[in-house]
Amino acid sequence: MNICAKLLLIVMLALPSMVLKPIDASAQSNADCSAAVQRVLAQTQGELLSVSVGKSGGQAVCKITVLANDSSGKRRRKLTVNARP
Repeated sequence: MNICAKLLLIVMLALPSMVLKPIDASAQSNADCSAAVQRVLAQTQGELLSVSVGKSGGQAVCKITVLANDSSGKRRRKLTVNARP
């Protein structure tokens, strides 16, 4: 077997282990934020701008940013809410 064939075989054997990586904690936490997002959107009647996941006291916290009407209903304001997933 020549060197190119050996190299190709090594790459083909290593490829599945490089592709099949475990899901990291932040991806799992994003899925957990969906209920928190729904709660915040229902409370604020706002439009979702962004969601990020952080930690506070060793627990996951969803940082949810929405665009919502102010109390007069005439102006829009950016509101950021920290919620537990």
